[in-house]
Amino acid sequence: MTEKVNTMFKPRSRSARAFAVVLALCMALLAGCSSGGDASGSAGGADGEKVLRFVTVYPPNTTDAHIVNAAFVLNSGAVESLVGIDPETLKPYPWLAESWQSDDAQHWTFAIRPGITFHNGNPLNAEAVRASLQHAIEVNPGVAAALKIQDVQAVDDSTLTITTESVYPALISNLIHQNAVIVDVTDPGDLPIGTGPFKFESFDPNTEAVLVRNTDYWDGQAKLDRIVMAANADANARMLAIQAGDADVIYRPSTESIEALSADPDITVESVPGNRVYHLMYNYSGQNAELWNNAEFRRGIDALMDRQAIVDGVMAGQGTVAFNPFPGDWPFSPTPMNHPSGTEAALKHFEAAGLDVKDGKVFKDGQPLTLKVVTYIARPELPLIAQLLRDSAAKVGITMDIQVADNIDEYVETHEFDIMTYSLLTITRGDGSFFLNGTFGQGGAQNHGHFENPTLTSMLDAYNSELDADARNEKAKQIASWLEAEAINSYLVVPNETSAYNNRVTGWQTPINEFEFPMMTKDLDID
Repeated sequence: MTEKVNTMFKPRSRSARAFAVVLALCMALLAGCSSGGDASGSAGGADGEKVLRFVTVYPPNTTDAHIVNAAFVLNSGAVESLVGIDPETLKPYPWLAESWQSDDAQHWTFAIRPGITFHNGNPLNAEAVRASLQHAIEVNPGVAAALKIQDVQAVDDSTLTITTESVYPALISNLIHQNAVIVDVTDPGDLPIGTGPFKFESFDPNTEAVLVRNTDYWDGQAKLDRIVMAANADANARMLAIQAGDADVIYRPSTESIEALSADPDITVESVPGNRVYHLMYNYSGQNAELWNNAEFRRGIDALMDRQAIVDGVMAGQGTVAFNPFPGDWPFSPTPMNHPSGTEAALKHFEAAGLDVKDGKVFKDGQPLTLKVVTYIARPELPLIAQLLRDSAAKVGITMDIQVADNIDEYVETHEFDIMTYSLLTITRGDGSFFLNGTFGQGGAQNHGHFENPTLTSMLDAYNSELDADARNEKAKQIASWLEAEAINSYLVVPNETSAYNNRVTGWQTPINEFEFPMMTKDLDID
């Protein structure tokens, strides 16, 4: 999954950004603080309210749950989907759907869980689910591409049928898509009307959202009365917010702030292995396409990257080395290949690519190379990785011109580049299908490098049509090995996912990524 930063929510300096978050939170709580009631809970809620203040990373660009470009709405705990994912096993489980079945992985029948109502009191039934899915498909091409739904019908109040465009075993895992959440699309208001343990009281994408307990929640009462939720892509602003006591939980503090936050006796810092990969994505359609379509040249760039140095230095140990998109010991994780790195190894690849190597420097047609690298600060480690690449490339005479984008996904669609430092969820929903199809499938939204290859397309087609789970895992493993061997992109490190919270907070669980899980849950509490 990609990450997009809303440029509308971009204060001009770090101090301004920090102030914006703090101001937004305080303004929301002003009424409660001045009401004269006894305050309790970290946010000073009136009449003993338990109020939790949460600052995440990416601001939403809209209140529409089906097109919002960040995970803000899903994380809020206001919405749910037909299928959930277990954070421990990464296996799908029935959520708003009570069960599902299919004999051919193309024609599916879902039993909708009974007795659930939306936040506006309307019943959750098969027709409401159908309308929600249909809306998501119509307004969001990414959802349409992920679900591949040809037809969806409400048979009766509790039975929904879905027919996919072809045999598609990945439907169930892709129903976990953050924009495939079920909302009441008949509601005339602007707030997302979901079924979760919290419901929106107000929601301004440019500042914050305020949520209150859903007293009619179908799966037990939430412990918190109210949540004030804001976002800021500046890691320093998030750190300042919790240090100043203006936030109770922050998501993803920067690696350089972890030591300072851990030293605070009132703050707990959590770090868990993530399932995204930081990598270099190469541009196969730009002005240097000839170079990037040369496997030896790609291997030369890959050899310049000291992965362990990234983990130890840039990541401060908060990550692990990766060589392919599925690192680790998942059923679809291949055994990493041997990757000689360093200047000498890189020069051998550049020479094999047909470039001139003289006195340890690389030339093309008698001229030194200059490549454009684009990065972004929302993942503060990525610009540092770009700098490491620049320094390593300089040793072989290659100049790396680094550009910093506000919105990386928009930038690469309108500007020339050679390399982008990027972060993508690769081990999603326990099978990797979302990554493979989103990055390398036809029309994949994350294929910013415009890579196309008939061999890969054939492997993807075989993977997508395979019904047997073990065989699917084996095919995914083969694809990952092929990507690694061909150095299609350079997969570098798996960053840990981190959070920091006030010690009065209980029930918080740091997710392995933000795009598949609610963060505001019914079990959250604050003393």
